[in-house]
Amino acid sequence: MHQQQEQDLFATIERWRIEPPKTGEVSEGTCIGYLQEIEQRRKSAPDIRLDQAEAVVLTHLSSIRLGKSGGHRLALEWLERAMLLDPAYRPAMELMLRVKTSQLAAEQTFADTFPTLRETDNVVTRRRNVEVLINLANQEKSALLNWQSDATSIHELAMELSDPEYEDLAQSLLQLYQEREQLLQRLEQQVDAYASSLSGVFFSSELLGQLQETIRILVGQQVRLQSLWHSRSVMEKQQPKLTHEPSALDELENLIGLDEIKERVRQLAQFLQYRKKREEKGWHMQDELPLHLVLMGNPGTGKTTLARLIARLYKELGLLTQGQLIEVDRSHLVGAYVGQTEQRVMDAVKRADGGVLFIDEAYSLKRADSSGSDYGQAAIDTLVAAMTGGEYAGRFVVMLAGYPEEMRHFLYTNPGLYSRFPETGHFLLPDYATEELVMIAQQVADRNDFTLTDEAITQLRQRIEKSRVDDSFGNARTVTNLILDAIFAKGRSTAGNDLQWDDFTILYPENISSEGSETMDQTARDRLQHLIGLDQVKEELKKIAAFVSVQKERSLRGLKMSPIELHAVFTGNPGTGKTTVAALYAEILHEIGYLKRGHLVTASRADLVAEYVGQTAALTRRKVRQALGGVLFIDEAYALLGGGQDFGKEAIHTLVEEMTRHAENLVVVLAGYPDEMARLMMSNPGLASRFKKYIHFPDYTAAQLVEIVEQGVTNAGYLISAETKKELTVKLQEIFTRHGVEGNGRFSYNLVQEAMQHQAIRLMDTPGDLWNQQLLMELIWSDFLPVMERIE
Repeated sequence: MHQQQEQDLFATIERWRIEPPKTGEVSEGTCIGYLQEIEQRRKSAPDIRLDQAEAVVLTHLSSIRLGKSGGHRLALEWLERAMLLDPAYRPAMELMLRVKTSQLAAEQTFADTFPTLRETDNVVTRRRNVEVLINLANQEKSALLNWQSDATSIHELAMELSDPEYEDLAQSLLQLYQEREQLLQRLEQQVDAYASSLSGVFFSSELLGQLQETIRILVGQQVRLQSLWHSRSVMEKQQPKLTHEPSALDELENLIGLDEIKERVRQLAQFLQYRKKREEKGWHMQDELPLHLVLMGNPGTGKTTLARLIARLYKELGLLTQGQLIEVDRSHLVGAYVGQTEQRVMDAVKRADGGVLFIDEAYSLKRADSSGSDYGQAAIDTLVAAMTGGEYAGRFVVMLAGYPEEMRHFLYTNPGLYSRFPETGHFLLPDYATEELVMIAQQVADRNDFTLTDEAITQLRQRIEKSRVDDSFGNARTVTNLILDAIFAKGRSTAGNDLQWDDFTILYPENISSEGSETMDQTARDRLQHLIGLDQVKEELKKIAAFVSVQKERSLRGLKMSPIELHAVFTGNPGTGKTTVAALYAEILHEIGYLKRGHLVTASRADLVAEYVGQTAALTRRKVRQALGGVLFIDEAYALLGGGQDFGKEAIHTLVEEMTRHAENLVVVLAGYPDEMARLMMSNPGLASRFKKYIHFPDYTAAQLVEIVEQGVTNAGYLISAETKKELTVKLQEIFTRHGVEGNGRFSYNLVQEAMQHQAIRLMDTPGDLWNQQLLMELIWSDFLPVMERIE
């Protein structure tokens, strides 16, 4: 039996010696198995045939390794051993010759970017050019030693193999290297002489001319070198490729971040390889372990990329026949009428046969508020049936993706799905850290032939932090868009300009910045001061802004910070400016660097409280998410109290939870009448503890309402005479004395709008040829009178 195995080994090797196997016919594992067998036999009885056999196996193993990234290094090591074991084995020498030649062609290049020497250069430029030339000469002389050694090796192999083409190539390279070495020596001598001739603004024109001529010849040698390689077209066809498409695991390792996910996928791959080896040896599992996965994470965290790599991994391990990724969502699967949903799901399964069906935002298949006409549940049932039975069972893999919280809730409420996606197959992809996002951005810029300056990278970090507000932050997708937007901004800003080289490849901070032309002439604090009245409100907001600014500066200097409490209650009658001030409050907090967006989201009871159980919390959270990075302004907030089976208290409870959860990323302002707001605060201790600032908005006086009218008239592009303004003031004061005016600032705005309409009616009674600019712009007392008589 032992002799039979020995004969089988030598018979196989002999066949390989006569006709080497083609790529893919024999695996690397098989070759390694033969090497292990050869080593075992050496221990019992040395045999020259074993050396010869090892040389053959190593040569074929080298040809396989050359198809992998970085494989030429190990291939060269194996080929050297093969030639040592069997110096007469020609295929090893031929492959060595091709590999060395190919490697030299890939790595070798002559310097052709020498500094330009001009007679008009100043002394500083001349001396700097001298230093550059000396460094270039030293670097290339060092590289020439390695190139000459490789070319000599190629020449010796070619002579031994009697290959005239490779022999001629090596001889030509050695001759060119010799000429190059002599030219570099001459360059060093000429540079020394030229440097010695420099004295102040004087230099030797003759030495400069000689140096320029030597540089010209050196640059020309790069062209000769390229033509030398290109002229060997037959040889190039024979040269092995030194690169290959990386495996799925290799690609995963090259991704930025995702360390925990990489480790989990490595463990998964290790188990799948173990499982495959067991099956190859004849041990089979009766119960199939599920390959279906759940990928959870916020947008841009790499869910689709990871799914695509795992699909390839499954194919590479032989678990899937094709490994394609079919991406679908609710719109692809759920139909509008009976029977359409089942057909759509099975069509998607058919396309995923042999690969992966990737369902993004899978929880949208079954909505919490769905009615009987919604067929999402039918899609789930059809999918589960296809996974467990029928024609396609076991022939495709399902991967579900979406937000973590929504995915968990979706799976828990669908037992049929949950049982087929055990928690061992749940992958939670974390948000990228800022520095990881910067690295991704640099990759995006690099693959588009752009480079970010250090200042641009700093600006990019600020943009990332500004965008990182809530769960909708797009992570890698966001920074990719930031870079593409910067490239677009770069191209847009250079229209009509005389472009320089950096206009085509360098991204500066102004390309990254989203500010600039869009900024307003006045700050929010300036606009607040220009509001009419509200002196106490202005003073209170001024104190808040000052306190926040000081605390931020103390933090930057390492000093202890006092708690910053910015949630506020605005009390006052309608029209006293609460909404306007809330918007300015948001902008002020943004300007001083506290809020990332500084926008205002307004809400009322209808936006927060639902009609059915379980919906109010979702509504409230959705509104809070919209406001993250800004101010959530809830007008008439006391309406949340409701009564009976009302869900307003649930909205209040959820709001308190979200305020705690988002801390410095959200400011909430509650507005309403003073007494009602006091009752609201007393209804929930958590609410009362989070609102420490109470700002009262008093009613406007008659004089202030007239000022608001005058301001509104001016902003609308109209004029109001001093006499009309005086009559308006007197009339408003009389009305205030009797019963007051409802609406405050809103009343003044409506008054201006109606006055402009009455002016238009008045002008229509005037012949058109009498119209002039003064007539079209002026509002007179009779335009205001109808409104004043109505409210009197």
